[in-house]
Amino acid sequence: MELCQQMNPSFLKMTNLHQLAVEEKKEGGTEKRGERLLFFPCLLYSDRPDEMTSQVYQFGWCLQCTSKHHFFPPRYFHVLSLHLAYKMALPQEDDKLNRYCTFWKNGLYWSNGHGVGSLVEIVDESQCVLVMMSCEKGYSDNMVSLRRDVIGEVMSVYKESCPSLKVKELVIDPKELAYPVNTPRERTVYSVKAVLLAVVEQRPFLVTTGTRRTELNEILPDELLSDISNLSLLGGRDIKEVIEITEKFNTPTTIKLDIKDLDIVIKELTSDQHLPCSVWHRLGLQLGLYDPRLVDMDERHRGDPVKCFHACMSAWLRGEDKVREKGGPSWSSLATALDTIEEKSIATNIRDKYCTSNQWIA
Repeated sequence: MELCQQMNPSFLKMTNLHQLAVEEKKEGGTEKRGERLLFFPCLLYSDRPDEMTSQVYQFGWCLQCTSKHHFFPPRYFHVLSLHLAYKMALPQEDDKLNRYCTFWKNGLYWSNGHGVGSLVEIVDESQCVLVMMSCEKGYSDNMVSLRRDVIGEVMSVYKESCPSLKVKELVIDPKELAYPVNTPRERTVYSVKAVLLAVVEQRPFLVTTGTRRTELNEILPDELLSDISNLSLLGGRDIKEVIEITEKFNTPTTIKLDIKDLDIVIKELTSDQHLPCSVWHRLGLQLGLYDPRLVDMDERHRGDPVKCFHACMSAWLRGEDKVREKGGPSWSSLATALDTIEEKSIATNIRDKYCTSNQWIA
């Protein structure tokens, strides 16, 4: 289903829209006129497909308006759906603009080809953005990585499109993920801030009432809770953007890397840890590099795994594509990516060697 209508450029010149499509930049005292891309999203009227109700999900998260007078505007869903479809859904053959995903008037669903299905839907009378995910047995690591990316995209578009809305982030209890979820706040939900604070304070249980407690591993199954900076609920954000740090606690220090560290990273992975260069493509995807960039590397270096590995790590250290959204170049984010591609022993060695504990004080 096409989300944008193709328009004749001459139409813009007949209206005041042409002025919106041109922006002026001053460089060295001279003015330059550059084109901006305008898109006109189609309105979708189709209802949720019946097959969506047969899906079984293992993870649920939502962004809920806290005021009864606040609603997510239609433009938010238009922008978000375009972002998600283009960045995360698989392209159809010979047509990168057409994606393998299912749309309806308030939601979309796609599979990533790595055993994970994702659903994003505007529910609760436009007061809530719902994210749900399912995965095939044995592919839970891919789901953790993907939900970090999807949550990051939901929050990024929210901050750009409607930052004045008062919202809260919630995780839905895994035992209450029966779909459809039209009103998430009526299910058992946990505040993301409360969950993160429990992780930070190294409490294995989240206390929700005087008599009720829930184990964090049940709320966030398959997640490495000790790797705080890469928790999926952060969506690539710094934890200090989400919660206030008010007490001393131990947490891994994130050592940032850049292109000057290329020789150190290459030596550590290949010489010291004996990581085969042949994993470069899978590793690059998990580090945040887009597939077209990796395909270009493969073609440019004629499939030479060593040269491709070096090019991949170089692009990662430069922060290309969505590397920053995955926490940026660091030993911690590298270890997380290695975990995802099942190089768990190397990931553990990296954490033990470089991700030391430190004290954070508010």
